[in-house]
Amino acid sequence: TPLLDLGNKRPLEFDDLYQLNVDDRATQISLTFKKNWEHELTKPKPRLWWALARSFGGQFVAAGFLKLLHDSLQFVGPMVIKYIIEFLSDPTAELSTGLQYALAIFVSGVVQSFSLRQYFFLCFETGLRFRSAIVTAVYQKSLVLAASARAKKSTGEITNLMSVDAQRLQDITNYLHAIWYALFQIIISSYLLYLQLGVAFLAGVIVMLLIIPTTAAISQYMRTLQRALMAVKDERVKVVYEVLSGIKVIKLQAWENSFTNRVMEFRSNELDRLRTYIYARAGSSMVFNGVPSLVTVTSFFAYIYMGNSLDVGTALTSLALFNILRFPLFMLPNVINSLVEAHVSFSRLEEFFTMEEREPVTAGPLKETAILLQHADFEWDAAQDTDAVENAEVGPILHNVNLKLTDGSLVAVVGAVGSGKSTLLSGILGDARCAKVHRFGSVAYVSQQPFIQNATLRDNITFGLAFDHARYQTAIRVSSLLEDLKILPGGDLTEIGEKGVNLSGGQRTRVAIARAVYQDADIYLLDDPLAAVDAHVGSDIFKQCIKTALNGKLVVLVTNGLNFLKDCDSVVVLEQGRIVEQGAYQSLVDKVDGVLAKMMESVQEAPDKEEEDTDVPRDNDQEEDEREDDARQRTESNRSDVDTDKVANAALISDEDRSTGDVPWGMYKVWIDACGGVGVGLAVGLLYLVTSCVNLSASLWLSIWGERNSATSSQYYYLYMYIGLNGVGIGLLFVQTLALFLAGLRGSSTMFNQLLTQVLRAPMSFFDTTPLGRIVNRMGKDVYAIDETIPANWGMLLGATFSFITTIGMVVYATPWFTVLLPPLAGFYYVSQRYYIRTSRELKRLDSISRSPVVALMTETLEGIPTIRAFSAEPQFTTRNHHLLDQNQRAYFLSVSTNSWLSLRLELAGAVVTASAALFAVLNHDTTQAGVAFAGLAGVALSCTLNVTQNLNWTVQLISTIQTQMVSVERIHAYTTMQVEADLDSDPIKTLELEHAKWPSKGKLTFKNVNLRYRAGLPRVLRQLTFTINAHEKIGIVGRTGAGKSSLVVALMRLVELDGGVITLDDVDISTIGLHDLRDKVSIIPQDPVLFSGTIRSNLDPFDRCGDDAIWTAIKRANLHQAVTALDDKVDERGQNFSVGERQLICIARALLKKSQVILMDEATASIDANTDRLIQESIRDSFKDCTCLTIAHRINTILDSDRILVMDKGSAAEFDTPNQLLKNPNGIFTNLVEHWRDEKNSP
Repeated sequence: TPLLDLGNKRPLEFDDLYQLNVDDRATQISLTFKKNWEHELTKPKPRLWWALARSFGGQFVAAGFLKLLHDSLQFVGPMVIKYIIEFLSDPTAELSTGLQYALAIFVSGVVQSFSLRQYFFLCFETGLRFRSAIVTAVYQKSLVLAASARAKKSTGEITNLMSVDAQRLQDITNYLHAIWYALFQIIISSYLLYLQLGVAFLAGVIVMLLIIPTTAAISQYMRTLQRALMAVKDERVKVVYEVLSGIKVIKLQAWENSFTNRVMEFRSNELDRLRTYIYARAGSSMVFNGVPSLVTVTSFFAYIYMGNSLDVGTALTSLALFNILRFPLFMLPNVINSLVEAHVSFSRLEEFFTMEEREPVTAGPLKETAILLQHADFEWDAAQDTDAVENAEVGPILHNVNLKLTDGSLVAVVGAVGSGKSTLLSGILGDARCAKVHRFGSVAYVSQQPFIQNATLRDNITFGLAFDHARYQTAIRVSSLLEDLKILPGGDLTEIGEKGVNLSGGQRTRVAIARAVYQDADIYLLDDPLAAVDAHVGSDIFKQCIKTALNGKLVVLVTNGLNFLKDCDSVVVLEQGRIVEQGAYQSLVDKVDGVLAKMMESVQEAPDKEEEDTDVPRDNDQEEDEREDDARQRTESNRSDVDTDKVANAALISDEDRSTGDVPWGMYKVWIDACGGVGVGLAVGLLYLVTSCVNLSASLWLSIWGERNSATSSQYYYLYMYIGLNGVGIGLLFVQTLALFLAGLRGSSTMFNQLLTQVLRAPMSFFDTTPLGRIVNRMGKDVYAIDETIPANWGMLLGATFSFITTIGMVVYATPWFTVLLPPLAGFYYVSQRYYIRTSRELKRLDSISRSPVVALMTETLEGIPTIRAFSAEPQFTTRNHHLLDQNQRAYFLSVSTNSWLSLRLELAGAVVTASAALFAVLNHDTTQAGVAFAGLAGVALSCTLNVTQNLNWTVQLISTIQTQMVSVERIHAYTTMQVEADLDSDPIKTLELEHAKWPSKGKLTFKNVNLRYRAGLPRVLRQLTFTINAHEKIGIVGRTGAGKSSLVVALMRLVELDGGVITLDDVDISTIGLHDLRDKVSIIPQDPVLFSGTIRSNLDPFDRCGDDAIWTAIKRANLHQAVTALDDKVDERGQNFSVGERQLICIARALLKKSQVILMDEATASIDANTDRLIQESIRDSFKDCTCLTIAHRINTILDSDRILVMDKGSAAEFDTPNQLLKNPNGIFTNLVEHWRDEKNSP
């Protein structure tokens, strides 16, 4: 009650919620479940349900006894009704007898209310523990999955296990007891009906026995449909997640339509399965709801056929008992559906929990020999999978590796793309399979694509360790982060967005390096981190970090920067999965025809490379000022609001929208309009009203039949009418269910289409500030709500509401004095439901909001598992998972508690209603109304009031539930109405003009006074930028981080619209044409390669525009033909079955195939070895010789042969001329960059 009082004064916040009991907290639940599941794993066939039962079954069993008490007392009402009818039919009966009957109804109702509420509370608490156990177990299992198992489960499938399947097992606790109590109610009802109807009731029993095979067949069919529906749901969530992960590439490649169609194919399949499921659900509801009526009709027919006449008492008592019998049979469809869904979820979870786990490398204390490999074969587990073998191996296999690495040495690992460099590090970590790895000492790891958490920069570096100021300062200093900390808006407390979205690639790598240094490990495994930073930054990190700070540690450095090798203690050379050379640098270089010697010769032809973060060496004050200004622009451009308060503005990710108060009526209209409009809504409502009236008519007809019992022929007349009314009611039930769900299906289809279209059309700023897990949650859980949950609950609400209205009408008609109770009763219910709903709604919203972080942590963890394992950070991530889950369960638990609070009060009030109806009937005993006719009418009214409490309580619960679930409509609608990019296609006239001119035919590019700011109120990142690039020119673009290089690409590709100025391509203002007309004509090769699950063909040519010959030509020019055997080779999620270098080659082949007149290259060969780089550069020059090429260079050597060099500084063109002309200026920015590169190249 105190929480409800607070909730009625203001919207609740998480700080207002009570803490969970210790036994309900995730840590304790996880330990209990883990113990029992490990016991199950010792069995030949472990059963998840048994592990859950052993863990949390105690109070669930206790709840069963409370349910037994409740169900026993519910038979008091029907039997007392018979006595009241007999009392009302007997003018000589004593009033005290009738009063005792009314008292009995009241007392039994009160006891039922208390026992039922406690039963549900215990079941809900058990469900809470079930969900916590599953969520924590899925999370912990994900941390230890072997590569083979991980390859079989996409991120979307795993998140579904902890969201959808865990929720289903939580929900099943409300239905499990129905397995026995439905049978108990059927048996007792049958026995009492036997007492009423005699042997004639056996006809009904026979009908029920005959129905069992039908129900079994329906159950099996529903299970099959549910399994198929879940499978396509998983596929749809998987592809949605993948599309959202690669949204920037999709926009830049103008692939929105292709990927929209791809998602819609999965969605269409899902809707087809859902439509079939709806028909089956409507049919099963008709069958199961028709069973009580069929049993009733059969029993009455037999009763009459045996020569009996149906009297009022027998008829109405039998009717009341049949109504009790109706409930367990009515529940059976829901029970069966829930059991079917739970069975599918149990199977999926058991499969996941029994998947192969990674065998961690046993690491002993540090020894002189820190890593020892003897005749070791490395392979990725997934390569053993049939599909992987047939299509494309997940990674290269290393053969017969012999390696002895001593403590304190610096070992370089080099080799061509796909030679196995990353696999070697993965094997040492234990991620790649190898039984002969011996490792001694702790490990720190920097992956090729750094893992960045959605946390502060400091938390990303400390990574769960206690903060040590001196060690922290060393880590950020040797990783060249000091200057970055000065300019970030919150310093090291700046929140780093999901996947490091507000950091450059070089900054992400340097954060990962700082994290590794801070760990103070014994062994450092560095997977080509120097490729992500520019020449002088890479040199500084190599000297200050690797050579100095890590001096005395074993450092294994994978690198394509061959100029670093001379400073390493030894070099390991890999070629086609084998170590072909190892030893001191000089001895390998001096080796005649040696592999390393040949690689060094390649460097002579194509000088070495470093990458990104091209900071211009100047005097310190000038450099610092400009770095602060430009980096602030970059950081602010990815944020919602920025002011002078650093800590206050350290957050990038926007808080999730949280509505408060009532869901606006407009949201109901949005949903109804999507379902077909007000007309469809009224038609469905009318169907439910007519169905309720027909059902009530059947009950009234039974009363009339019992009142007018006469000849056998007349009995048959009443029987046939009764059969007809029941038949119409059953048919209407099927029609109303089908009509509602099909309308809901139409609505969900419409809203999903709008949601998908709008999300894919959203600007990149939306994806930069919105966690991926949040978007997936709206396209997953919220879509599930409008698919199934909302229509189902609306159906139950309409049914309960109209049943309540017709019942109250019947009671008032039978006992007019009951009207006196209606005003206070209506006032009590209204106040109660308003008092409850205000708090309940906020609790459910808090529940909904707090679910997203649980899913977001899962997706984030799956991205960074190699790093998490390497740092042995599993415990801290598990603790975080427990904390977020407890936060969510607090809201859920209190939501259930307030539900019990309301239900108890409404049920007690319902007991008063039933007792009052009985009392008014008894008090009318001495009036002229006494007699058989009044007794029958009063009996019908009393029979109906037995269900009033349930209907009204259910109505209030459903109103609250629907208000909460309509938030899903509100959240989806918010996305469908958000701001989107400009039109994808040009207007028809413009399109004809462009096609006629074959635009762009030359590739002349002009920027005139271009200004760009990422959002209103933020500083400009491009300022009066003016230059002209002639047709077919090759332009190199250089500049420090934040100088505006990437913003130039953003402006040209219209990822953000200009704040002023004009960009023209072949004299056409690009702002006047559709985004697809622009982006489809400009090719871009990004620095971070992104692939999508499918095939090589679908990744290169998603619109099937090119023939096989053209595709193969592009593959060969990209030097990719050795990695690709067929165009239908499988590409896993995010291209995980290809190395990073191979993924980049595929992206280059994609650009080669596109044959655009304008090419943008953002350091396209960063992850490629020197020899392959040289071949690619030659292919690019040859293939794009007739194109306009803009190369954003982080390595000076790649652009020295450009026609002209554009030097960006402070968002403007600082220098723009030929390389030779620029080098004539001894104080020029470009001259300084070239001199620095030469110094690094020639350093001894």
